[in-house]
Amino acid sequence: MTLLAARLGELFSILSVLAFAFGGVAIAKARKRGPGDGGAILSVGFTALLSAALWLGTARDSAHLLREPGLLAGLAWFALSGLLATALARSLYFLSVRDLGAIRGAAVKRAIPFFSVLFGVVFLGEILTSAKLGGLMLIGISVAALVAVDLAGRGKVSAPVADGIEPIGYLWGTASGLCYASAYVARKLGLNLIPDGALGTFVGAMAAMSYYVIAALVSPRSRQAIVAALIARNIWGVVAALCFAVGQIGNFYAIQYTTISTVGAIQSLEVFVSMLIATIILRTERAPNLITIIAALAATAGVLMVVA
Repeated sequence: MTLLAARLGELFSILSVLAFAFGGVAIAKARKRGPGDGGAILSVGFTALLSAALWLGTARDSAHLLREPGLLAGLAWFALSGLLATALARSLYFLSVRDLGAIRGAAVKRAIPFFSVLFGVVFLGEILTSAKLGGLMLIGISVAALVAVDLAGRGKVSAPVADGIEPIGYLWGTASGLCYASAYVARKLGLNLIPDGALGTFVGAMAAMSYYVIAALVSPRSRQAIVAALIARNIWGVVAALCFAVGQIGNFYAIQYTTISTVGAIQSLEVFVSMLIATIILRTERAPNLITIIAALAATAGVLMVVA
């Protein structure tokens, strides 16, 4: 086995990080450019279309998987992962970025490896080493410090908090991390039965689309929100939707080839990529303050400890 083949999980996870980071900045930019939900609902449709095309392109090689005895159970796990990640966690994350901006929104996503490692140990039998435990503590401390500084400085002229920060965004971000980590477990359980990332992504996206359809049928408010999101003429919302579709597919393949604790840890590096894109490339936010940088460095050290 070549080094490239041995590290497929990590490579797919890095691809996912790049897509999610650019998508996160696009959400923040869409928020400033016009109405809509930043592409959250549209991203579900893009995820379904891209994953369907990918699966159809490889269906000849994976058709035998549809005859596996665990087919129905695997599809059920994929559907649950879609509801948790594509419908629930993604919507919560979009709310978090809306209230916190791309950089802090990505920083709060560091709750994902915390929950991922715990769930991996409890539900999948992954081993919790002392290094992983130390890494989790660093990640937790860095996120807590970031939140504490913003909350303490709320309303002060000299506060190091960015303009427009809404503290409730931290609640949305943490809840999103919990849902994403739960979705990782469901994906892994499904992939253990049907090792096909494209099929899993497609089934999950279709489950999420079903959720939105049902919500539109039973709730006039949800129907209005969905229609408004779909007709909003906001190019950055479309960019965000495409990025999140690519990130979702990459994440599914990452989980297929490595542990969820590794995927969760690598995903938390998104904040550095978001900083680069938001402050240098697209210039949607001010450069992060020293405390944010120190928190990011501490959390990254924690990530390296988890992955090692």
